[in-house]
Amino acid sequence: MSYLFIAIIWINHDHLMRFVGRPTLGLIWINFIHLFMVSLLPFATAWVARTRLASSAVVFYAGLFVCIDIAYNVFERNVLAQADVREVSAHIRRIARRRSLTVLAMFTTAMLIAFFAPRLSFGLICVALILHLRPDVSGSIG
Repeated sequence: MSYLFIAIIWINHDHLMRFVGRPTLGLIWINFIHLFMVSLLPFATAWVARTRLASSAVVFYAGLFVCIDIAYNVFERNVLAQADVREVSAHIRRIARRRSLTVLAMFTTAMLIAFFAPRLSFGLICVALILHLRPDVSGSIG
């Protein structure tokens, strides 16, 4: 699951970076924060595997996804703010924002559910990741 998540991050990051000319220092730092959060994923994955989906491990795992997704949302918002309106319409920006907030809500819900149903929580994390499998929300960008 973690490998799939890292692949999804890479695909979405590559997709978004096409809309950035010269990245600002702020965007670079947001990206570093996002990548730092992602670097914690192997530890969380190992803990979940070692404890066989123990509640505390899945709470941490889901919480890490919340942190990663918050950083991604900030990154995405900054990139789309810099993007040319001819490349990314206001409608597409709204769809991307709605999807990002939905995924964040799913990760947050998974974190809360993990306290009493860690397997269900893990399943919700997987479903949330599916929403980011295709970075192009319009079907026509790029």
